[in-house]
Amino acid sequence: AVNSPSSAQNLAQGTASPIVVTFTNSTAPTAVAAGFQFRLAYNNAAIAFPVLTAAQVVSVPSGIVCNQFNATTLSCGGFSGAGDFPASVTVTIGTQTLAGPSSSPLAMTNFLAFDGNGDPIAGATAGAAGTYTVTGGAVNTPPSIAYNPALGSTINYTGGGTATAIVATPSGGAGSGAAATTTVGACTISGGGAAFPTTNIAQLSFVGNTVAPQNINLPNCVPQALATNATLTCPETQGAGAAVNRVFTLNCPAAAAVNTPPTMAYNPALGSTITYTGGGTATAIVATPSAGAGSGAAATTTVGACAITLGGAAFPTTNIAQLSFVGNTVTPQNINLPNCVPQAAAVNATLTCPESRGGAAAVNRVWTLTCPAAAVGATPPTLTYNPVAGSTTNVAAGANTVISVGCPTDGGACGGTGTGLAATSRLEGLTATFTGAASPQPTMVCNFVTEGGVVLGGSTLDFVATQADPGDIRCTCPINSTSLPEPFRVSVNERIPASGGITATRTFDLVCGAPPPNCGNIVAANQSPGSIVALTNGGAATQVTALSLVGASTGVSQTTTCVVSGASAGSTFNVTTTPTPLILSTIPAQSGTVSATCTNSATTTASATVTCSFASNNAAVCANGNPVQFTLNCPGAGGPPPPSVNFIPVPAMTEQGRILLAALVLLMGLGVVGFRMRG
Repeated sequence: AVNSPSSAQNLAQGTASPIVVTFTNSTAPTAVAAGFQFRLAYNNAAIAFPVLTAAQVVSVPSGIVCNQFNATTLSCGGFSGAGDFPASVTVTIGTQTLAGPSSSPLAMTNFLAFDGNGDPIAGATAGAAGTYTVTGGAVNTPPSIAYNPALGSTINYTGGGTATAIVATPSGGAGSGAAATTTVGACTISGGGAAFPTTNIAQLSFVGNTVAPQNINLPNCVPQALATNATLTCPETQGAGAAVNRVFTLNCPAAAAVNTPPTMAYNPALGSTITYTGGGTATAIVATPSAGAGSGAAATTTVGACAITLGGAAFPTTNIAQLSFVGNTVTPQNINLPNCVPQAAAVNATLTCPESRGGAAAVNRVWTLTCPAAAVGATPPTLTYNPVAGSTTNVAAGANTVISVGCPTDGGACGGTGTGLAATSRLEGLTATFTGAASPQPTMVCNFVTEGGVVLGGSTLDFVATQADPGDIRCTCPINSTSLPEPFRVSVNERIPASGGITATRTFDLVCGAPPPNCGNIVAANQSPGSIVALTNGGAATQVTALSLVGASTGVSQTTTCVVSGASAGSTFNVTTTPTPLILSTIPAQSGTVSATCTNSATTTASATVTCSFASNNAAVCANGNPVQFTLNCPGAGGPPPPSVNFIPVPAMTEQGRILLAALVLLMGLGVVGFRMRG
């Protein structure tokens, strides 16, 4: 006899549990010549039971194999031999989750003693059905909600006061009723004032396993004078849980302003005469807007492009860039007048500035410009540079280097004559350009600075005749981004005179991070420093020495200055250098000579000392050269030239001594005469 499956097993609805089926054989073991099979099936279509597969059978006795028979049936069987079917066979179907009506029976049936071909064996009886009961109600899970835009984000309304809805999408829910329901809302809007007159939004509900999105439709806003932010709060409740606030920021933009182009006021006033200075400059016309509103072309007032007519050569620049004033701006702008070039006589010109408001037809705004007559005899200073233009200088990475500008002597008063722009030499257009191949390209900062090193504002540096030297050029090397030297070319434009003169470009090559330069040595040829040099009284110049700088790197130089001291009474010594100024360098090769002349009214030999000192153009690396001295001798009037040898000079009576001696003799004579008269 074959028994039915084990007693009924209660499975809680929605709970994951294994299904265990045990088949018993009262006459076990039973030998089945043709093998055996038994089948496991269920017969309640109202219960959601997954399709059985062999893979779900997790426990059977050894020698028994289970395979899928049909959509709802497993077929298990053994092979022929004594004791093929044991007393008990247990089949465990892997963990299942069943759902269905409460107390719904799940019948399991079995059929035993089939032969290897699946045909019933004579005399075999089918076992009875075993019943499994699914208990309990459905599992209720309220869905989770995802929002687009994301929680906490800012939702920007259009200028028309509308905004795209927030999309709420449910997922992961199951069951039905309140326990399986998630609600969103009723949403409220706070903090928006008049911009958000509607503050409530209807509630949304999402039940069970729904995945259909719903919209939180945002009410329109009313744009105000300024943009307004408000807070949207949507309470979200899942099942019987507590509500959780879901928050967004709503932004209502400012209302579009009425477009009104500003009204312009001018200083100096319209129609007035603007008189230039003798240097060819004039104060700008200040254009001040008011009473405008809005944006765009309809709210814009333009002034210009201005044009200068009837000025001839006195006004070589005739056009001035256009100015724009938009909306409620009250910021003034300048109509910057170009320089004039004074001529032999004063010249009047007409300045015309078309003013257009909101795209309307332009109305001309007119002034008279007067350029005065040129000053007679104006001569701008000559400019010199150290290092010289076209040279190359090595500078440590991160260090400053100064290009000294003289007019013509650095630090001294400028040469030239006159006043105003006609007597001014101007530097402008200062730039530093990387000339290497590094990427990214490094940058160098160059500025106009005072003689004391203070950075000057503005883009020009003016050297005015007879006035103090205003400054120099200073550049700062970057910290090298590579191990290689970084070359730069510094360029500056000379405009001489500043009133529309010819422009010349001066360039200087600076190599940042290159090896320190060789400073070189100063050599004084022809004479040994400290020796005596004989001059001719009142004669032609005599060479004192020849100077050169040997072994110096490119761009390194020493500027020579020679002065005379300690000249004997009655004598005059003059020292000159060739060339003047005498700047010594190796590359390019530059050398020169020092010569002297003298005059001596005394009968004895006069002497003086000439000292030549040297100033390096790269003081950060190279020291100034050591001074050299020579003794100069000038023979007395009518006497032979003194020898050019080392000697210790005997002091001669000075001119003052001779005057005192003559006075003494005269007094002695007067004394004798007086004595005799008394006698």
